[in-house]
Amino acid sequence: MRLAQKNAIELLLAGKTDQEVAEAVRASRQTVTLWRNRDELFQAALDARRHEVWGAQVERLRQLVARAIQVLEDDLHQDEDRQLRQSAAVHILKCVGLYGAHLEPRAPSRGRLFDGWTDAQLEPALKRLSSERGTALET
Repeated sequence: MRLAQKNAIELLLAGKTDQEVAEAVRASRQTVTLWRNRDELFQAALDARRHEVWGAQVERLRQLVARAIQVLEDDLHQDEDRQLRQSAAVHILKCVGLYGAHLEPRAPSRGRLFDGWTDAQLEPALKRLSSERGTALET
């Protein structure tokens, strides 16, 4: 892979357009577009760099999680600003999937416990149950 293509990959990862990349590497916009859409080696290298960059960013985010939770907790416990406290509470509820969730218990199902089980599933379960209870299962 040529140096121009390696530089193009880094520029694309930085969010540059094909035109901006072309100007920077002294190629035509059409050439950069062809690299992105038709050059399998370029595409593979671009995807590999995307995965590297993504992995590094995910790790950075993981390292910030504890601090972010601490900020939310501090905001939740402060007494001066009610709106800030409510905002922190909403963020926490959203993070754990409870914000706006329908939390009413569902009505019990009217079906029977083993409805939908096939004979092949039901027979071993019944045999195991009977052996655990010490009773014989008639077949």
